[in-house]
Parts: sequence; C-alpha cells; structure tokens
Amino acid sequence: MTSAQRVAKDLGRRLLWWGGGSVAVGAAAALGSGSPTVRAFGVQTAGWGAIDLAIAGIGAARSTEVTADKLRKTLWINTGLDVVYVALGAHLMYHRPTARGRVTPEQSYGHGAAVVVQGAALLVLDSVHAKRV
Repeated sequence: MTSAQRVAKDLGRRLLWWGGGSVAVGAAAALGSGSPTVRAFGVQTAGWGAIDLAIAGIGAARSTEVTADKLRKTLWINTGLDVVYVALGAHLMYHRPTARGRVTPEQSYGHGAAVVVQGAALLVLDSVHAKRV
C-alpha cells in the first residue's frame, strides 16, 4: 500500500465516522425538536452526513486507484470548496433569506449553522489529509 493509499484510507474512515455521526445527530435533531431552527439544522446535518457516507463508500471502492498527485490536487480543491461552504453557511445565518417564502428566517439560520459546521469539519479533514500526502 502506498502512502497516498494509506492517507486515502484514513480519510475515508474518518469521513465514514463523521458522516454516520452527522446522520444520527441530524436525524435526532430533525425528528425530536420542536424548534424550527433545530429541525432545519438537523435536516441539513443529516443530508450532509448521507453525502459524506456516499463519498466514503465511493472512495473505499476506488482506493487502489489513488495516486499522490491526484489525491493531493483533489483534497486542495475540496479545501477551497469547504471555505466556500463555510462562507455560504455564514451568509445564511447572517442574512436569513426566506427563499421567497419557502423557509422561515429561523429555518434559514438553522440550515446555515449546519453548513458552517459541516464545511468547517470537512475543511479540517481535507486540509490535514492534503498535507499528509
């Protein structure tokens, strides 16, 4: 196993744990809270967690194909996207747009907070692993 393959495997394992935890915590918040803000946070968190689980699964299936250059490039691009996610989440929290009445300002805040948390976590995962490649 190459160094890049080990890094990819470590990242996949951590993403699996983060995604699984996000689905569990998000579902509990979405289903168990009377607060629109907490429910929106939960829905958004569970959605991101499901996507993280899918990415971890795809990565595990393709881990033998990874090269150091390709992994490094992908992780640094993802790191840049993670910064954008955090900024977009902060925008939702600050401005609380209602999407023409489809969500309340409270829901917008909850969705934004979840995007900030998910983006920040992915920023750490992606940048730490990019440095390891």
